[in-house]
Amino acid sequence: MIAAVVLNWNRRDDTLACLASLEGQAGPDAVDRRVILVDNGSSDGTVDAVRAAFPAVEVITLPENRGYAAGVNVGIRHALAGGADWTLLVNNDTDAEPDTLGRLLAAAQDPTAGLITPTIYYYDDPSVVWPSAGWRRKLTLAAFDTTARPPSRHPYDVEWTTGCWLLVRRAVWESVGLFDERFGVYFEDHDLCLRVRAAGWRILHVPGATARHRVAQSTGTGTPQQMYLLGRSSVKYYLKHTHGAHRALIAAYRLASLARTLATTVAQGRPASGWAYVRGLGAGVRDVWQARRTGDGRSGADRRPVQSPTA
Repeated sequence: MIAAVVLNWNRRDDTLACLASLEGQAGPDAVDRRVILVDNGSSDGTVDAVRAAFPAVEVITLPENRGYAAGVNVGIRHALAGGADWTLLVNNDTDAEPDTLGRLLAAAQDPTAGLITPTIYYYDDPSVVWPSAGWRRKLTLAAFDTTARPPSRHPYDVEWTTGCWLLVRRAVWESVGLFDERFGVYFEDHDLCLRVRAAGWRILHVPGATARHRVAQSTGTGTPQQMYLLGRSSVKYYLKHTHGAHRALIAAYRLASLARTLATTVAQGRPASGWAYVRGLGAGVRDVWQARRTGDGRSGADRRPVQSPTA
């Protein structure tokens, strides 16, 4: 059984379009499918609109916005408790070609494939690929996209992918845990990929499968809000995955990256975004310090027992 998990926060129209796209996905007739919507405390009428338009969708309402990692984890736990063999993580600001799920499932016949992702294009310019999967440099952990120019027309291995439109094998969650909720939003997918690869699972990009993404609809691309959240999560990510001399190297690399970011935002007339990024870095340092003081910084993932919240 495949359970699609969609997270929403005050994006009613996007979510309705996304659910319509999921409803139109072709796939093996013998495979049961469910759609789970987790609403992160929206106030725009999304829940009522979804229940009216898509009565078969299972809706879980949260009392407040818990961020991406915690919110989507609620849906994943619900899916696993209901017996899902696969979870399909779908951003609510996406749609996909009708054969996308079928193409991902075909690649999933490889039992070592843990995460499978399509090629994702910008919604507003469907001729341009949105960077969403590829390889990374081991020393700096810098991520590079391969989806715009894939090395093969067939499914091939990558080292990272986003959670934008992602098929995940049940055994992956059981072996490495769910998303690390300390990230809130951003870098939780890169953290997951490092854990998945370390556990021996393959991450596959399927070039022929396609989806489209309205990029950063919740936070806005390059806005102070997005830059603040990126800075905040980046501190947790790099501290979590580096130690000793590697961490010292990363610190120097990140300082150089900060200088480039500040220069770019000023040159583009967005100094507020650069300053927001600096504030985000400071907030990330405070988060890590407080977690260590309270003893809450040990776990690398959400490993709570699978349970189904009230829908």
